[in-house]
Amino acid sequence: MTFVPVILLAVFFMLGLPVAFALIVGCIPYFMSDPMLSSQVIVQKLITNTESVSLMAIPFFVTAGSIMNESGITEKLLNLADALVGHLVGGLGHANVLLSTMMGGISGSGAADIAMECKVLVPEMERHGYGKGFSAAVTAASGCITPIIPPGIGLVVYACTVEVPVGKLLMSGYIPGLLMCAGMMLVVHIISKKRGYRAVREHMLPGRQILKMAGESLWALFLPFVLIMGLRFGVFTATEGGALMALYSLFAKFLSATVLNAIPETSRKF
Repeated sequence: MTFVPVILLAVFFMLGLPVAFALIVGCIPYFMSDPMLSSQVIVQKLITNTESVSLMAIPFFVTAGSIMNESGITEKLLNLADALVGHLVGGLGHANVLLSTMMGGISGSGAADIAMECKVLVPEMERHGYGKGFSAAVTAASGCITPIIPPGIGLVVYACTVEVPVGKLLMSGYIPGLLMCAGMMLVVHIISKKRGYRAVREHMLPGRQILKMAGESLWALFLPFVLIMGLRFGVFTATEGGALMALYSLFAKFLSATVLNAIPETSRKF
């Protein structure tokens, strides 16, 4: 009976059954073979795991990230990342990594971050002479930072699975995420120097211009701070915080459309 789940999984995969359903159905015969275990327990466990209130925070996080992308905040973050590190060797590679770090506080999904950067940043890197493989590798690797920086969707799922406080787990993601960012930027610098990838510009932008661009992106940068502080001080739960993020994103979109768009564009557009 030990090998039955493995055989069933192989059959279900060949039939094209989704992985989640294949894992569930393939394991049921193994547990039902135990005479001391009632079949009702299996059904109860399946239903109980889907009734977690904290898991409801995930669609709210995704909604907040989608609203931020539609409002143009993502483009402002990209311009800010380019302004901060575009003067370094391999500037666009550094901007790629830094953008993924900042996107962690918005989308919380590595797949969403990679999909966006593949369409926006990778073609720009190729246009500036970066190798296609290098551009894709930097995008894929930096996408691993996004789910670690709060509010990471994977962190919420893990907290619900092992029953640990969501707020503490989200708070613990900052240091690993920033260390990953620094390490990847170091690797990008070394490879870019060996391959001769040049900087986007010769000198760093003036401080006043960088501050202005940071002010345009402040609505997105302030988002994870609101969530973490609210969770740490017990103002709201993870689900309530997700709903607040979605509402805050709507407010930021409205304010960005009415106020920030009136500011003359001073940064280079990709």
